[in-house]
Amino acid sequence: MANHQQILIDAVNKAIIDGMTARQVATAAGVDNSVLSRFLNGKQDIKSGDYFSILEALPESVKLNALTQLGASKISVVQLIETANEEEIDAVLLTIGRKWKTSKQNASISGDYSPSAIAV
Repeated sequence: MANHQQILIDAVNKAIIDGMTARQVATAAGVDNSVLSRFLNGKQDIKSGDYFSILEALPESVKLNALTQLGASKISVVQLIETANEEEIDAVLLTIGRKWKTSKQNASISGDYSPSAIAV
């Protein structure tokens, strides 16, 4: 499991890959750009206040992923799907299909045709 420093470094790097610059992250977080740069390069740790300021400056999906890795966030199914890769989405859709098929079969056997039993 990654330590808290690596989780934030990975999150900032993901935000950079997605189009933010390190300078934008630092500015949005209210942290000096050189502090962020030294942290990202492993040359300096940062204060906890700066850590969470940087985290808050990141795009929501990146921040949510980091918080989940830190064990500091409850994540909804919708949020998980929004941050999932294509392979994970395929697995989710297959699981939903199986669940729906089972619900439909059970409703047919019991005679329960409520909207929730046959919806999707």
